[in-house]
Amino acid sequence: MDCVEIEKPKSALAFNARLAKISAASGRSYISLLKEIIMLRFGAGRLSFEDYAGLHLWDNNIYKNTAKSAFVGNRVTQKMCLQSNYRSDFFGLVNNKIAADILLSMYGFPIMPTIAVFRDQIGRKAQFLLRSEEQLRAFLTTPGNYPFFSKPISGHQSIGTASIERYDAAHTRLISTMGNSIPLDTFVAYVKAHSASGYIFQRRVPPHATVRKICGERLATLRLLTIMEKGAPRLLRACWKIPAGSNAADNFWRPGNLLAQIDLESGRVLRAIRGQVGGFEEITHHPDTGAPIVGIEVPNWQEITLLALQGAKAFEDIPLAGWDIAPVDAGGIIVEINEIPDFKLHQLADRRGIMDATFMNFLAGRKEHAAQWLREVKQKQVLITELVPEPTISPTNVRALMP
Repeated sequence: MDCVEIEKPKSALAFNARLAKISAASGRSYISLLKEIIMLRFGAGRLSFEDYAGLHLWDNNIYKNTAKSAFVGNRVTQKMCLQSNYRSDFFGLVNNKIAADILLSMYGFPIMPTIAVFRDQIGRKAQFLLRSEEQLRAFLTTPGNYPFFSKPISGHQSIGTASIERYDAAHTRLISTMGNSIPLDTFVAYVKAHSASGYIFQRRVPPHATVRKICGERLATLRLLTIMEKGAPRLLRACWKIPAGSNAADNFWRPGNLLAQIDLESGRVLRAIRGQVGGFEEITHHPDTGAPIVGIEVPNWQEITLLALQGAKAFEDIPLAGWDIAPVDAGGIIVEINEIPDFKLHQLADRRGIMDATFMNFLAGRKEHAAQWLREVKQKQVLITELVPEPTISPTNVRALMP
């Protein structure tokens, strides 16, 4: 079997077949659905059919008192994030997990501990650097390096991740957290072939005791959406991603995983849904353990929200950020920062679109801020041009430059 997933699953159904399935599930006619699809496609949110179907906007039982026009699709999500975080020169600090972790640790934030980095034939000999296949194999066959969680340095949405429990030397295989057996050669080949920018190995941190009772030895991260306004951080939305089934990672796009709506004041779970191929269902208890989810309070909620708000100030040049923070016994641990956070998660969990008054006021402020910043940059360019005039080119000085 494959040791890691390197792409999201795609729907096998054509548009007509999916529309027929939606019509049957909703009890709505084709005409009613098509009118709504077209209206939302050309509305402010520019929702594609994939967005419409993925958000279940066809279900009037769920969204009966909700303004569907406030929802945004993937295309507008990207645009809004880039308008908010217009200083794209800071993206490298977030996209590169090593760079982000170094900055976070410098500010004293708890992060996942890195134990090794693989980058084939790059760099010089260093304590934590694996520069060859031989060094990678030596690392993977050393019992003391387990358990670990690994991922591409520039990866996103858990694509290419692996959670490994131990090495079975007798059969030269790696045993994953979920009990899958992975040939050593298969894993080595994957790391070499799919990690051109590097592959990072981190010590796996145990989840909080409450989380352990819910989903076992798997981290369940909170996605917290923060904004910065006039130098002050604010928590805008939050939801909880909980792994289930055969999944080691908690991303909601993985079939079987759970997504919970969170009350921002108390951290209490208000509702939860389970992802399925082509849809989701409401649940109240974890399907693996039977542990209750709805009604419980996220462990260390106040500490986790404080981490997100303090982190937002440290990364103030990325004023719209999605923070993945996991509850652990000591408080919370920052797993990742996202400069283009997935609004779909919050829209699904909260049953309301991202385009509310608070967010739109923030976005308007960022557009104004960007325009001012651009004017200042242009003024500096004009000043530099005036101070350092362009050289005059003539046949005489060109000949002087020739050998």
